[in-house]
Amino acid sequence: MTHSMIPPRRLVSRLGGGLAAVVLALTLAMPSAAETRAALEQSISPYLRLHAGDPVHWREWSPELLEEARHANRPLLISSGYYACHWCHVMQEESFQDEGIAERLNRDFIPVKIDRELHTALDHYLIEFLRATRGIAGWPLNVVVLPTGDAVAGVVYAPRDDFARFLDGISEQRRRDGEALAALARAARLELTERLRTGEEPLSATRAARLPQALWTAMEREADFLAGGFGDQSKFPRAPELQALLQAREEGRAPPWAGEFLEVTLDEMARAGLRDVLGGGFFRYSETPDWGRPHFEIMLEDQAQLARVYLRAAREFERDDWAAVGRDALEFVLRDMALDTPGAYASALSAIDEAGREGGAYLWTQEQVEAALAGHPEPGLVRAWFGLEGALQFDYGYLPLETGRLDAIAERFDLEPEAASALIEAGRRALRADREARGLPRDEKPLTGMHGLLLSAFAEVADDPELAPAGAALAARLQAAADDPEALSLMLDLPPEVAGAAGLSDYAYLAQGLHDWSVATGDGPDATVAVLLEAAWSRFRDADGWQALEERPLPGMVAQRFQPAVHRPSPTTRILALTQAYADQSAALAERLEASDLRPGQAVETTPQEHAGLILLVTGG
Repeated sequence: MTHSMIPPRRLVSRLGGGLAAVVLALTLAMPSAAETRAALEQSISPYLRLHAGDPVHWREWSPELLEEARHANRPLLISSGYYACHWCHVMQEESFQDEGIAERLNRDFIPVKIDRELHTALDHYLIEFLRATRGIAGWPLNVVVLPTGDAVAGVVYAPRDDFARFLDGISEQRRRDGEALAALARAARLELTERLRTGEEPLSATRAARLPQALWTAMEREADFLAGGFGDQSKFPRAPELQALLQAREEGRAPPWAGEFLEVTLDEMARAGLRDVLGGGFFRYSETPDWGRPHFEIMLEDQAQLARVYLRAAREFERDDWAAVGRDALEFVLRDMALDTPGAYASALSAIDEAGREGGAYLWTQEQVEAALAGHPEPGLVRAWFGLEGALQFDYGYLPLETGRLDAIAERFDLEPEAASALIEAGRRALRADREARGLPRDEKPLTGMHGLLLSAFAEVADDPELAPAGAALAARLQAAADDPEALSLMLDLPPEVAGAAGLSDYAYLAQGLHDWSVATGDGPDATVAVLLEAAWSRFRDADGWQALEERPLPGMVAQRFQPAVHRPSPTTRILALTQAYADQSAALAERLEASDLRPGQAVETTPQEHAGLILLVTGG
C-alpha cells in the first residue's frame, strides 16, 4: 500500500544535487503493465479486479500519483465506477478493452481507476466538478486532472468513438498550449471554491425563516403526483427527501400535499419495476418516470434507507402493507447480501449476471415460468398477478410486477381473496426458489458506513422477534468496529492501512446507527456515540467547515459547513443532530456546538431539497 511510503518530494529534499535527481527519476519510474495488472488483481475491490485484464495500464489511486504526473508531464485520467453499475460494464467492454483507447490512455495520460465506494470523497468531488461544468454527472465517471491537481474536463458514459475524440481533444489542447489550459483549470478551481464560499455566507434571519417554505415549494415543483417520486424522466428514490417529508409529517409541520405524495410514491415504488417483488429488494433507479424500467444494480445503502422509510411510514399512515415491504427489504438483505461473517453484508449485487446480461437474474422467459410453476394448482393466477403474460418487457424476458388488485384477480379466477392471496404467495416462493439457483455476482466489501445505515433500519424492527436478532448481531459488530474511533476502518474486519481510513460519512452513519439501535432497544443514549462524535469533530472539522477526509486528495476539495444529501443522508446534518442530542453528556461536544455557526447559507436556499434534513434541524418550523 502507498499510505506508508515517504512521498518522493520529501525523500528528495533530504538528498542533494545530481543524486537527488537520479533518486527522483527512479522513485517516479512508472510501473510496468505486468506490475499494474498484478496490483489490480490483488485489490480488495472487485471493481478494480474486473479491470485487471484491460489493455489500459490502470493505476490504483494514490496522492503520490500527482508527483508522478508532474514528473512525467502527463495528466491523470481518473475513472470512477462501481462493480454493480451496468454502464460501467458497458464502457469497459466498448472502450477500456479497446486497443485504440488503451493506446491513447497509456501514451498521453496516467490512467487511474477508482472504486467510488472506497474513495467516496474523491468521487463526490469529481461528480460535483462535472455537474458544475457540464450540468450532468453519473457513472462511469471519467475526469482529466492536470499535474497541478486541477480537474479540467470530464465525461460520463460515452461510446467508444466519442470517448476517443474527448481524449484526443485534451491531448491536442495540451500540446497546443498546455500552460493556458493549466491556467484555465486553476482559474476554474478558484472560481468554484469562491462560489462555494459565497454560497456558505449566512442568510439573514428573515430569509432563513422562509427556508421551510422554500423547501416545500421546490419539492412540490418536482413532485410527480401520478407516478410518485421526483422528476419526469429517470427516477431515483431520493430517500433522504422522503425521510425529510416523513419526519415533517410526524412532527406536524409538513405541507398539505405531503400525505398524498408519500402515499402515491410508496405505493408505486413497491408495486412497479423499482422493486424486486419476488425477493423484496429495491433496484437503484428507473430509466422511466413510471418506475417500470429499472437498472438492475442493487445497493445495500438503498435497502437500508428504503426499508426505514417504509417501516416509519407504515406506523405514520397505519399501513400494514408498507410494513411488509420494509420487512421484505431487510429479509432480502439477510438472505441475499449476508456474508459468511455474522453481522456483515455485501455492498452491492451486480446488474450484470454471470452470462453478461443486464437484469438476467431477475427476468423470466415463458419457459422458465412454466418450469418454476410446475405443479402449482393455479399457474395462470400467478402469471396474471405478476404480469408474466403478454408482450415481453425486456430483451431477456419478463420482470415480475404487482399489476392489479387482489379482489379483481380473485374474481377473474373465481376464487375468494384469501385463497387467491395464499396461492399467489405460494407462486412467489416457487419463483424465488427457482431464481436463487441462478446466482448473482456480489460486491462483498463490508463498508462500515453502509452498515451504520442498515442498523438504523433494523432499529425500526427492534421489537420484532424474527428480525431483531439480526439487528443485535449487526449492533455488536459495529460496536466492535468502533472500539477505537481514532482508527476506524472504511471496511469491517480490515485495518485502515489495508482498507483505508474511514471518512466523515462513515463516522456519521455509524454513530447514527448505534444511537438508533440503543434508543430502540430501551438502553437510551450510547456512550460509544459520544466518543465517535468527538473523534469526528477532531478529525474532520477545521475553520472552514467539515472535510470529507482528513487529508485532501486534490486541492479543490475544500471544507464545507454543510454537506448536501442526494442519494445518501448528509453526514454533516447527522453529526450536528447527534451532537445536539449528546451535548449534555460531553463537555467537548457542547463546546464544539457552541462555537459552530449553524446559520444556513445561500447554497441551502438555492438547493433546499439537498439540505432538507438540515432545514428541519435548524429552523424548527
